[in-house]
Amino acid sequence: MINSELLLNDVTKFDKGKKARYHIDGRGIPSVTELLSFIDSEGLISWANRVGRQGQDNKDIVKKAAEFGTMVHESIELYLKRKYTGTGNVCLDAFKEWWTGINKYHRVRILGQENPLIGEYFAGTYDLLISIDDKPYLVDFKTSNHVGYKYFMQLAAYRYLLYTLKNINIEGCIVLQFDKKEPKYREFNLDFTNPYDYEFIENCYRSFIGLVYTYYNVKLCQREFAHIF
Repeated sequence: MINSELLLNDVTKFDKGKKARYHIDGRGIPSVTELLSFIDSEGLISWANRVGRQGQDNKDIVKKAAEFGTMVHESIELYLKRKYTGTGNVCLDAFKEWWTGINKYHRVRILGQENPLIGEYFAGTYDLLISIDDKPYLVDFKTSNHVGYKYFMQLAAYRYLLYTLKNINIEGCIVLQFDKKEPKYREFNLDFTNPYDYEFIENCYRSFIGLVYTYYNVKLCQREFAHIF
């Protein structure tokens, strides 16, 4: 059960405007991934410096990686809806292998795909929501070279939104990391009946809420600074 006492009633609300991807009551709100960007990444900075020295445009690399990730997400969504007609997608081939295996050994039902979750203070879109042996699981697809704790902070935020908005108590989550060159995948699985997994996802959520407070308080500082000076 998610600790519903972790509320944000004392956080000042800000309107990100019409350019925001998500809106509630006409007010633009930040996405989960935007809030997670508040965590500095030394590895990302080091990578940007390295590709810069090699004469590469890191913004172009990031753009291409995002486009590739979008293509993978869309192909999996279409495949599960039996509408995919493309060929030569190694990530989709890897997903098919995983999907076939999990259906072979478990009772699996699709509960939702690529659905937005819009809360009062943050929002996001989950990749896949399924039931495994009658237990709701969140599944996230990644095409990055590294899987880290921030991905589980993202899932912890979606878990909270699903509980508060849809009254769905997520009992586990899975991150599928796809190889970009071969039809291979790595599976990172959390089962919240395991006390260690449960404490980890709860800590991820507490950490994420800290970012939410930071985001809105920074916005407050920016607004007050502009007003004073």
